[in-house]
Amino acid sequence: MTKSKVFSHVFDEETLRNVNKLQGDGYISNLLGPIGTGKESYVFYSRDFHDNIVAVKIHRHNIDAFKSIPAYIRLRGRKSGGFIKQINDWTRFEYNFLSKAHNLGINAPEPIRCYENIIVMQFIGSEGNTAKLAIKDSDFNVERWYTLLTKFIVSMAKNGMIHGDLSPYNILNYNGEPFIIDFSQALKLSSLTINFLVRDITNINNWFLSLKYKNIKETKDILEEVGWKDDN
Repeated sequence: MTKSKVFSHVFDEETLRNVNKLQGDGYISNLLGPIGTGKESYVFYSRDFHDNIVAVKIHRHNIDAFKSIPAYIRLRGRKSGGFIKQINDWTRFEYNFLSKAHNLGINAPEPIRCYENIIVMQFIGSEGNTAKLAIKDSDFNVERWYTLLTKFIVSMAKNGMIHGDLSPYNILNYNGEPFIIDFSQALKLSSLTINFLVRDITNINNWFLSLKYKNIKETKDILEEVGWKDDN
């Protein structure tokens, strides 16, 4: 995608004001990239006032990209509000869930700053080269990764949190370690959201089955580790 198309897709007037605010506060400088794209957001890299490379995730002010927002906001126990507020709430939720995961010791980017529809976070990679997605880089210890990822799933769930979209497309291979990214669809664990936890477990199990790993845990056994019961 050309720079002009990226600009038109991402940088409406309000987003430009938000970028300028973060630049003025020293959290970012010029945006480079993008290094990641999706229907809902673009990820760039930049440098902060300490000259550290940071990742900058910008959620687009595009109503077509966020058709699922009202349902997610309701699952998260909040009222919808206006569209821009929904985008900002969506961004804040992601930042809060990312902060919680990082504080639990989950391998995830360290969150640095959230402002309106923008999240500044740790850059997972080196010198502007982001780590590869796990689906594109299977050079890792399969047994160790499966143990770690199921441990992360259980740890998050025990603390009332579900990633909600966990798959090898949202895991980076950084120096042989799995780093979970994109917490935009994360949810609190409840009877209304347990199916998202089951989906995360199923996605990881199916992926490792495709990698010929034989010691896959049953979904029900992982749910038992979480402490989930039907009467929760």
